[in-house]
Amino acid sequence: MKFDVVVVGGSIGGYFLVKELRDKGFAGSICLVDQGDQLPYNRYKLSKDWLRGDREDPPLFKKQQFYDEQEIVVKLKTKVVAVNAAEHQVVTENGDVISYGRLVLALGSSARHLTVPNQDAAGIFYLRSFDDALRIKKWSLQPEVKELVLVGAGFIGLELASTFTARGLQVTVVEYAKAPLANIAGPDAAQYLLELHRAHGVKLITGDGVAAFEKNRQGQIETMVTTSGKKIPAQMVIVGVGAQPNVAISAPGLKVDQQIVVNEYGETSLPDVFAVGDCTTWPYQGQLIHVEHWENARNQGKNVARNIINTHSEPYAIRPYFWTDQYDQTIEYLGQAKQWDHILTRGEVNTGKFTLAYVDAQNRPLAVLFANDNDKRSDVAKFMDEFKPIAVEKFVNLDLSLSEL
Repeated sequence: MKFDVVVVGGSIGGYFLVKELRDKGFAGSICLVDQGDQLPYNRYKLSKDWLRGDREDPPLFKKQQFYDEQEIVVKLKTKVVAVNAAEHQVVTENGDVISYGRLVLALGSSARHLTVPNQDAAGIFYLRSFDDALRIKKWSLQPEVKELVLVGAGFIGLELASTFTARGLQVTVVEYAKAPLANIAGPDAAQYLLELHRAHGVKLITGDGVAAFEKNRQGQIETMVTTSGKKIPAQMVIVGVGAQPNVAISAPGLKVDQQIVVNEYGETSLPDVFAVGDCTTWPYQGQLIHVEHWENARNQGKNVARNIINTHSEPYAIRPYFWTDQYDQTIEYLGQAKQWDHILTRGEVNTGKFTLAYVDAQNRPLAVLFANDNDKRSDVAKFMDEFKPIAVEKFVNLDLSLSEL
């Protein structure tokens, strides 16, 4: 079998890549390979409305008819284990060989797992795939499940807290850091999130971790023991302590630095081999960065598609963006700031309508967090494009849009 483009991974990036190829008029043959048994689906919904609803089918981007009409060959239950770049071939787990003109690795990432006593107790889950979400939904609907512990107060953990609180479960969140997302959002936004969840009845334990789980006689989760010795009753636990990129593929010559390293066109160190999404690190404003968010995976997929059609036509320079929905709140974040000099505040954080600018020593914005439409994304983007020292007296003036500063 030979195809002009082979995409390994039916991830968000993989789906949007093959779709963009056809949308932009690419007429060559395309094969999308995935080790799972589902067509590409929208993972974003799995921690939110899908868990609250009655559906047990995956939130597919498109049904099989789309792939048939677009002449995209989809091979499910097919795991690629090796890349032979010299021969332009990939090898599957069962020994089949697929030849390619261009290859795209859209391998995604996997949940990091805890290593503690009784981690195999029934009722302990990790959420990464549709199958994970389906198991979580079915377990949570059992009448005896009333107390849920979420390990990790990252975005997924907090979204799950809002989802299951709405379902009527008693939710406890255990977070190793002293405040949720403080390293990303800073102390004021972290405190706001803390108070938001507590106001909805969530018990948030910070500065603590997991020492062990305890089972009942049926081998089901009964108690979680924290590192400080707290015993938290639970009939269900969902662990969200980060992800690790799926890079365990035999590909001699492929440059990997925790993630697959790509250039501004999505090209790897191997000829005619690209990579997109959570498994990659790429150059942004003079440094290599790694972002695990839905919109980045989509944009990278579409960008690589255009560079496959017209070589080196569009360097990837899209500013990172993510959002999170929790209860009736929406928080958005534009930019990239692992470190900042200080934070400027626009609006009142305790009201839920606020904007935070993470600035450098010259008061220039590195990233902006904006909550509940306190500012519009287009205004924030224009404001950041200027990248000039912020006049604080204008920044705090809510009568002025950010694009007017």
